[in-house]
Amino acid sequence: MTRQPDVTVDLFGIEDQIRPLLDVPDLPADRITIRPASQRIEMGESPVEALRRKPDTSIQRCAEALARREVDAIVSAGDTGGVVAASTLFCRRLRGVKRHGIAVALPTMTGRAVLCDVGANIHSKPIHLLQYAIMASCYAQKILGVENPRVGLLSIGEEEGKGNDLVKGSRGLFSRAGLNFVGNLEGQAIFHGLADIIVCDGFVGNVILKVAEGLSEALFHLILAKSGGAESAAENRGAMVGLKAVKDMLDYSSTGGAPLLGVEGSVTICHGRSNATAISNAIRVATDFTRSGVNDLIVEGVARVGMAARVAEFFHRDHA
Repeated sequence: MTRQPDVTVDLFGIEDQIRPLLDVPDLPADRITIRPASQRIEMGESPVEALRRKPDTSIQRCAEALARREVDAIVSAGDTGGVVAASTLFCRRLRGVKRHGIAVALPTMTGRAVLCDVGANIHSKPIHLLQYAIMASCYAQKILGVENPRVGLLSIGEEEGKGNDLVKGSRGLFSRAGLNFVGNLEGQAIFHGLADIIVCDGFVGNVILKVAEGLSEALFHLILAKSGGAESAAENRGAMVGLKAVKDMLDYSSTGGAPLLGVEGSVTICHGRSNATAISNAIRVATDFTRSGVNDLIVEGVARVGMAARVAEFFHRDHA
């Protein structure tokens, strides 16, 4: 917060547990407010059922505050399902958006690629995937500075006929939507930098994210072990610097968190193991998102594609 002097933070939770954690030197206490919430969603609980049974959870209070525009953004390292459920039940969706999508920026050989959705909606329809593509493209333009994002549809083959019904049904929509659509992409293409946006349903996306996270940690430790351990690797300073740079690219604490796209406002979902650095970066990410105007661009993009689809349907019906 000392690096963001114009940001204030409301902490939702049990005050007796929060107050001792604020006894930190140089913490700007005048910009921090504790707002009581006596309950929380426990690991293993059904998020929707927990929200129904527990009306005073911290994430529900956060979502209600965002809906009332008392806050501009939510940052949470709690249960992802709980964050999505609370955002769905208590926050407004952006106009025209049918489902929220979680977007994650992954490192590639050429930069970064946004994967969406990674867990907000596991029962997707083609229209949902199309809107993920639109929202992620707007996010890449405004936040990552990609002028004309290349959009790929994740499938089991590059050929047009490959994939399940969801992929096949989505491909036609993508082709007609005016996106910079580069076609189907196989899994390995995610990290080759062949697209700036990779779209899939939340089930597949979440599996990819967890596999990538585990693989990156395993590879780092395997490379270090095979090189003779830290002491041996330290003798080759260049190799160590390179390894650390790659590790930092894959470190969730440096990226801060993943935006839940489609919410009126800003919702940033953090890793459950987030430390102080990760939360600090998440606050920065949420602040940048709020100020970027990305939501306005999403509303425009969804409306434009929706209008084009209606015109095409009208033309087809009257000229068939």
